[in-house]
Amino acid sequence: MGDDNIIVQKPLSELIADQLKKDIWSESIKFGDRLLETDLAEHFDVSRSTIREAFKILETEELIVSKARKGTYVADFTEQDLNEIIELRTLIESQAFKKAMPKLDEQQLEKLKKITEQMKIKADEHDWNGLFDLDMEFHSFVVNLCGNARIVRIYNSLQVQIRTFLMHLDQYYSSPQSFYREHEELLQTLISKDKDAVVKRVSNHIEYVEEKLLGVNDENRVNAN
Repeated sequence: MGDDNIIVQKPLSELIADQLKKDIWSESIKFGDRLLETDLAEHFDVSRSTIREAFKILETEELIVSKARKGTYVADFTEQDLNEIIELRTLIESQAFKKAMPKLDEQQLEKLKKITEQMKIKADEHDWNGLFDLDMEFHSFVVNLCGNARIVRIYNSLQVQIRTFLMHLDQYYSSPQSFYREHEELLQTLISKDKDAVVKRVSNHIEYVEEKLLGVNDENRVNAN
């Protein structure tokens, strides 16, 4: 049997950690909620030690926090977190997209077109979670082509934080279609092979939320006065 036929099965603790991430991203579990080992062990029909291993994974990814003598909680995602993720994504992705452009051949552009087409379907269905998953797929696909292993490694280590950041974006876009259209425009810019235009488009795409966030904050300050 060839290596291609080997199915790699994740450890049970990783599968549970993955499910808990999805529950947080879908808001079935809220920020700040307490996670009880006993309840989760019963829910998933596993040992408490398996749940503890899943907690360690999520804690490493900064999705949960353990508080001494208080228990384990889903981490809050603050305005500061939003700003830091925006800054990191802008720095990493603008450089990575520029470096990836010469490596984007017809087959790879076709892959991005298919992702974008799927985004349109999800936008029409008003499925924000589906859109955000496809956003991750789109951006990760390009970053992984950049040819800089360290950039790829750092970006991959931020995947959970970025995906958690994305679940906040629906409040900043007028509709799912506007979010999809940004990716369609980004795809067309990648097809153009214009590096300067790509850097500008990537930065605008990511920093759009920062502008909206600052606008909301300014409005709140005015109203408070």
